[in-house]
Amino acid sequence: MKTEVKSGVEYALISLLAVGLCLWQLISGANEPDPSPARMTLMALGLVVSGAMHVVFMMQLVRRTGRSFWPWLVAVLLFFPLGTAVLLAMLLGESEMSES
Repeated sequence: MKTEVKSGVEYALISLLAVGLCLWQLISGANEPDPSPARMTLMALGLVVSGAMHVVFMMQLVRRTGRSFWPWLVAVLLFFPLGTAVLLAMLLGESEMSES
């Protein structure tokens, strides 16, 4: 796999992990009897920022691999975890085929 594609995949997965952690903290905080408004706001902002960064990293991968931008943008935004999984599977499958 090319270095710039590999680093893009790593950054996209790290930002996806941040999305999951913020969502987990937001849901667990909302289930408390008296949730802290500051914590809830911070986790919501973290969720939005890390989600936006994930989309940015995925779209950089799309551009670097020469795929059409708009269909993948729609796929990643509307089908958030599935669009990401499909694109990453395609990228990893292509890298395995080129290494063989």
